[in-house]
Amino acid sequence: MNEKLGVLLVDAPEPRHAKYNYLEYSDGTHSIFMADAKETVRAEAMLCTQEEAKKYPQFRWVALDDLS
Repeated sequence: MNEKLGVLLVDAPEPRHAKYNYLEYSDGTHSIFMADAKETVRAEAMLCTQEEAKKYPQFRWVALDDLS
């Protein structure tokens, strides 16, 4: 099965400092980062399937193809 990959976003209230607030996992640590460019999010955010995202209900899963 070839599941879609996506990223986990934080739904931050307005006013926001950046378009995206995303979850990154590096060196055993989860962190929240901000970016305005979807290319940055695609390159740096933690990638996961929609099924894996269920472990993180506080975040919103968005497929890579659906980042706007």
